[in-house]
Amino acid sequence: MKTEYMGVVVDRSLKNDNGFNGLNVISHRQVGSWGLMLVSVSDEEFTALVDTLQNSMINIQDGCWYAHFFRGAELVVVYQDRVFPVTVDPSTWTDAVKYGFEHGIPTEQLDFHPRTVKDAFSYFGVTD
Repeated sequence: MKTEYMGVVVDRSLKNDNGFNGLNVISHRQVGSWGLMLVSVSDEEFTALVDTLQNSMINIQDGCWYAHFFRGAELVVVYQDRVFPVTVDPSTWTDAVKYGFEHGIPTEQLDFHPRTVKDAFSYFGVTD
């Protein structure tokens, strides 16, 4: 049995509030003006979800945003026009971080946190 991917999507990264209804939202968290969504997606639906998400994100020329998904040691960073499959080990993030930084994302926001189920549940206040 394959496990689901968990992910974090920033609501401001989407073209409009209801522009992407395909997310299975587990929890929300407000951080300043950003609404964060903790989501899950099955392995079978993951590729299609990434395509749909990218089409629902604002144009990269209007502002660079990313969503990230994780499962075990896998980490997938999704920008509007690029996808970086890496691992939860920061030493594998060089290209994903460089891309975000070159498109205006501050380095401190390129931490891809949370990136484990335990950390995600803690961050979003989800109880098992």
